[in-house]
Amino acid sequence: MNLGGRYFFTRNSSTIIAFVVGPEFSHENSSFRIIGTHTDSPCPKIAPNSNAPKGDFIELNIQLYGGGLWNSWFDRDLTVAGRIIYEENGLIESKLVHITRPIVNIPELAIHLTTNRDSFEYNKETHVKPIIATTTYDAKQVSSVKTTNHYRGLLDAVSREAQIAPESIRDMELCMLDANPSRLTGLYEEFISSARLDNLMSTFCGLQAIKATEVKGRDIRLWCAFDNEEIGSTSHMGADSNMLETTLRRIFSNLPNFAAQPLDSLDACLRKSFLISADMAHALHPNYPEKHQPYHAPKMHGGVVIKTNANQRYATDTVGACLIRSLAKSNDIPTQEFIVKNDSPCGSTIGSILASKTGIRVVDIGAPQLAMHSAREFMGIDDAEYYKRFMEVFFNDEAEVYCPASLQ
Repeated sequence: MNLGGRYFFTRNSSTIIAFVVGPEFSHENSSFRIIGTHTDSPCPKIAPNSNAPKGDFIELNIQLYGGGLWNSWFDRDLTVAGRIIYEENGLIESKLVHITRPIVNIPELAIHLTTNRDSFEYNKETHVKPIIATTTYDAKQVSSVKTTNHYRGLLDAVSREAQIAPESIRDMELCMLDANPSRLTGLYEEFISSARLDNLMSTFCGLQAIKATEVKGRDIRLWCAFDNEEIGSTSHMGADSNMLETTLRRIFSNLPNFAAQPLDSLDACLRKSFLISADMAHALHPNYPEKHQPYHAPKMHGGVVIKTNANQRYATDTVGACLIRSLAKSNDIPTQEFIVKNDSPCGSTIGSILASKTGIRVVDIGAPQLAMHSAREFMGIDDAEYYKRFMEVFFNDEAEVYCPASLQ
């Protein structure tokens, strides 16, 4: 590993870590500047035995991943994306696949057939099953796929998209998603309407920031995007694994002159380091203002949100928040504050997990959005720009974001 080098690696094809080593790095005086995000979002996932013919229809068995607003998935043009596992020349390989056209739908029950017309009631096991075909049209199809645990028509479509022979496919790991592309909306096109803003907006901004990072200075700039945050992060590719901790140790110990350093040199480096946990935030909802703490209700187009929770659901502390506000202010980036009401539950992020595993000071930030965990989410264009610019500033601004030793 070289000073001034740029590196990246992945785990499970769903978690990625990328970093830039400052050319002036020294074990005695340098530290890590880290941005952490996550790659996953709530969604229905195709089950291991997905083929579920029912009456005149062919449905798919699914598992509900994370805490989604499942009512938002009904009556939408849906498709699938993920990866396939296949065998080639005796080796097991994987390949990403995305069918862009809509191929499945979860129709709502007509209001005329409901018993309660004033509420939408559904069972997550029996009613959230997507229809992919009818038996009438399936009978007309010619397929080389033998009977498997997945519907042959789905296997045919996936194999064509991936350009892999269907008989080579050993299994599939597919998520359902809104087939409609992201777009600018609103009269003045001031909003972004998209699936999975939580948390792919943070991941996109973090990726752009590490790509734009200049090879300069003494610090190591690192971006990590973990899988499985929506289900607690406890996996070998999640933030609650040893992945970041061992990565920092391996980077530190593989740079020149490590052998001459004291045994606690990495610990000293981590105490000077700083980590931003970037996950989306709740904007003030005009139809539900009572759900927000009135003095901590982020506004759309209002800037980067600093998220605080006294019970450490967010990792932000007073010193870290002050440093973040100062960095943002010096670069003309507005910030705003968020806490939940005392009579409301609070979500969580990877921030507190990474703080406890690494001993690094962590601040939780986000960009304000509406409809979090819906199949389709909503945010302001200005906030996307503020968010991205702040991450670039965090990596590239030469101003130190470290607190005095007396406050470490």
